[in-house]
Amino acid sequence: MTETVETIENISQNSNTLVQCLICAAWFAGFFIASRVFKHVVGPRLTRAAQKIERPYLSTLLQSFIRPCALFIALVGLYIGVRLLPFDFIHTDAWRTAQNHAVRIAFIVLLAWGLLGASKCVELALVGTRSRFDLGAGDTVIRFLERIYKAVILLFAGVLVVTEMGYNVNSLIAGLGLGGLTVALAAQDSASNFFGGLVIIFEKPFELGDWISTASLEGSVEDITFRSTKIRTLANALTVVPNSKLCGEPITNWTRMKMRLAQFTLGLTYGTPKRTVEAVTNRVRAMLENHPGVHSETVQVRLSEFADSSIDIAVQFYTKTTDIVEYRAVKEDVNLRIMDIMAGEGASFAFPSRSIYIENAPSLPDGKGGLQ
Repeated sequence: MTETVETIENISQNSNTLVQCLICAAWFAGFFIASRVFKHVVGPRLTRAAQKIERPYLSTLLQSFIRPCALFIALVGLYIGVRLLPFDFIHTDAWRTAQNHAVRIAFIVLLAWGLLGASKCVELALVGTRSRFDLGAGDTVIRFLERIYKAVILLFAGVLVVTEMGYNVNSLIAGLGLGGLTVALAAQDSASNFFGGLVIIFEKPFELGDWISTASLEGSVEDITFRSTKIRTLANALTVVPNSKLCGEPITNWTRMKMRLAQFTLGLTYGTPKRTVEAVTNRVRAMLENHPGVHSETVQVRLSEFADSSIDIAVQFYTKTTDIVEYRAVKEDVNLRIMDIMAGEGASFAFPSRSIYIENAPSLPDGKGGLQ
């Protein structure tokens, strides 16, 4: 009889344990479903509502926090479900303390995740400031400040996580201070590159997408970071230049040209009559002044000098376009028109040549009545 009663009590305890586990699973399942509903239904609807009322900051924040909030709801369900499990070790102080720390660390990580996703608010703020107060805030400044914003968020999140794990942040900072001199000496180049980046950002000698040239390289600016600038060269190679080195060199920004210079020498043969030289010069000048792709007030066409094998006419003008492809198209059209002018005037292009005169040397007697 006693054995039967004990068996019934064990079955009852096991059934109670199973029921409690099912209840815990139901709690987690309910919160998990709620997280899915928030991620796919509630969050997107709130974002669309914020967009309809023209609140870009609010819609950006909602969009960035949808996934972290959905994951946090699921984690809350997991936390409650674990706390309700009918196991003795779950209810010990050490386990509960570890659970609380884990929940707080998860909350810090998810909050940092959402704030990092909201970095676009920096761009919205700068664009609004630029439109309202007419301040310069280009893409380069926006990307640079976004990086600073993300670095600050990660730094604070890291400090909070380390503190939550039980480490003394003050002792850690003091320990770093002991080696501060060594770190400072080792970081001299990094510091100079960082301040070089600040100079590039705020003086803006160039921005993303600009075509620049220095004494050592030439190419298109692809990215500007705290340490370096990435430049895509004409050979399509990516060159990474430290900001301190780049700031120490003269920089030519070809993108900011208002017009592009074209100059060359037109060489005529020395047999060309004076009237033909004058006609070619005047017709080339008139053609350039009336060309749709040339600034007429910048045209200079003059007989410049008598070279070794040609009569040189100096041609100089500025094109209205600064784009390299359009610039070359304008130069091609100008060259073809010059060929027509030369053919129409019967003039010929000179090419390098040299005339050699050979004189007969006088004969000398050989002492035998003959000539050597």
